[in-house]
Amino acid sequence: MSTSASLPPAQPLPQEPDRAPLSRRTFMAAAAVTAAGSALALPGQASADAGGHHGADKVEVTWSSESTAPGYAPKSATWYTDPATGLASVAHRLSRQDDLALTPAGRDFGTVINVDPGKTYQRMLGVGVSMEDSTIHNLSLMSKGARTKALRALFDPREGAGFDLTRICFGTSDFTHGEFYTYDDGPADPTLSRFSIQRDIDNHIISTLKEALRINPELTICGTAWTAPAWMKDNNSLIDGHLLDEHVPTLARYYRKVVQAYASQGIHIHAVTPQNEPGWPAGHYPSMLVSAQQAKRFVEALREEFDAHGITTRIWAWDWNFGDTGSYLGDMFGSRDAGYTDTYRDTDGIAWHDYSGDPSTMSLMKTSYPDLDMVLTERMLWGTEGADRIARYLRSWSTGYISWVTLLDQNRATQQFGTPDPTPFVQSLDDRDLYWALPEYYFFAQFSKFIHRGAHRIFSDYGNTGTVSTVAYRNPDGTVATVVVNGTATAQDFTLRSGRQQLTHTLPAKTVGTYVWTPPGSRGTTTDAYQPVQAEAYDAASGVAVEVTGDTGGGEDVGSVGDGDWVAYGRVAFGAKAATQVRVRLASGAADGVGGRIDIRLNSRTAEPVGSIEVTGTGGWQTWTTKSSAVSGVTGTHTVYLTFASDRSGDFVNVNWFAFDH
Repeated sequence: MSTSASLPPAQPLPQEPDRAPLSRRTFMAAAAVTAAGSALALPGQASADAGGHHGADKVEVTWSSESTAPGYAPKSATWYTDPATGLASVAHRLSRQDDLALTPAGRDFGTVINVDPGKTYQRMLGVGVSMEDSTIHNLSLMSKGARTKALRALFDPREGAGFDLTRICFGTSDFTHGEFYTYDDGPADPTLSRFSIQRDIDNHIISTLKEALRINPELTICGTAWTAPAWMKDNNSLIDGHLLDEHVPTLARYYRKVVQAYASQGIHIHAVTPQNEPGWPAGHYPSMLVSAQQAKRFVEALREEFDAHGITTRIWAWDWNFGDTGSYLGDMFGSRDAGYTDTYRDTDGIAWHDYSGDPSTMSLMKTSYPDLDMVLTERMLWGTEGADRIARYLRSWSTGYISWVTLLDQNRATQQFGTPDPTPFVQSLDDRDLYWALPEYYFFAQFSKFIHRGAHRIFSDYGNTGTVSTVAYRNPDGTVATVVVNGTATAQDFTLRSGRQQLTHTLPAKTVGTYVWTPPGSRGTTTDAYQPVQAEAYDAASGVAVEVTGDTGGGEDVGSVGDGDWVAYGRVAFGAKAATQVRVRLASGAADGVGGRIDIRLNSRTAEPVGSIEVTGTGGWQTWTTKSSAVSGVTGTHTVYLTFASDRSGDFVNVNWFAFDH
């Protein structure tokens, strides 16, 4: 993709199937979730300790798994009916296993996953759940002690899941127990003289957030509106309608007042988005259409409001699906080739939902807009398949993950439409102090308890969904946390290999494991030029996306590659004997007559190529072949660039790996 830019300085050199679009309601409709809350020890107290001691050569292991009870598959509505039966057949809920020993790297055992703590990517912001009105209303029905216990289960870093990221609604969303409202309802009020968050106080939103912050002072809160007040819209309704152009600056003042009003209650809003799902007219709940040009003007006006009032809250754009971007972000931000806009410079990140498209879109947008963080702000997920999806978000440059809707009761009545799928907590109808924490709660905690804020994602092989898949981080304390997902129906053997050490283990079926250890110093390591270098293991890139590959052996490839794009790999070691050939594993689904060239360059993307490979169609974007080119005189250690050139617009190649021969 030619509308991209180089990665930010955080990656110095040299160093270190699409689904049909769904509405949130269609996607949420189906089943139930549960977990024994008040009647249980705090979920998460099972013995897993995020603050454990990591001795030399020791690996701490924690597992969570799906239920094996018949009828209790992830998303099954049975979870709402009788959650206790399903939970009785869950073998592992943040269950601490015996420590493992790191051993010298050697024999392969099952799927081999290479982990490189010296190759770092984005920092972790957090993992958490939403605090929308339905959840908070159900919490308000509990006694004070039970409510505190539930909030501790969610947010306490030691005794609970340690969720440290949450999303709130400015006014109501579709998940609300009462009538829809904004903070300035009634006749037109362009001066915002009526503005008030009193309804949020009355609905216990403010008090609940304050208690959550007392439990976890590191809890980070982001928020957005499902709609502006009706009088700012062309249909004078909270449902559907377009934002009126003349009220773009009014809405910016409205948002500024929201942030100030929350601050006056002692609640800092870390980030806001201009509009939830700006292209989705819901038809029966609060929603609003906001064009790219309106969003562009809004971001610039909001930045002026924030700057004028000393507000540090970040602005994240979009807040909708991978599959619905179209030209929206390009219209807002410009491009590498045409130049970036003021809006790009006024924006801090891009927020994403996952009801259509593929997470690889985030990696493409990261290389297109390198100064912006990616963050997955809405999508409930289920089972080990959901855990793998979270790993893919993180591998695609997301700085965090927020699940959507946290606590419904057994009849799902504390919201207004349809029959939503299970939530991480489900509340009893007979005893409001009783709730059940479903397996999803524990799966989310496999990330949140062990990957700490500020951790850097590090390189790990993805693996594949037919064996195990992974994501790995290096925490600020130096420990490495690798989440390993087995979504298959059988136990899977695997090897985690890091430099000269490795561990081997067998992960049960339908189980997620987190493996934490302290590695020896690993910075300054080199990459062997004569072994396959995975394309997704780049140190810097422009214009490309990382996606799951269909090539033999699984893993990931680099796609969305067009003219002017490039990838770079630091500290590739050739040794004293000169390389004579380079091989590139590639695929192309480009139309007949559309092709291009891959140039291999050393130390600069403008250096003379040491080799070039012509690319023509292979019959499909996942139809793989290996092509080679002669090279000569390459010795020593270099940064290797693959640069891509084509005389046609559009994508022309995917790359899985490359290797040199001598």
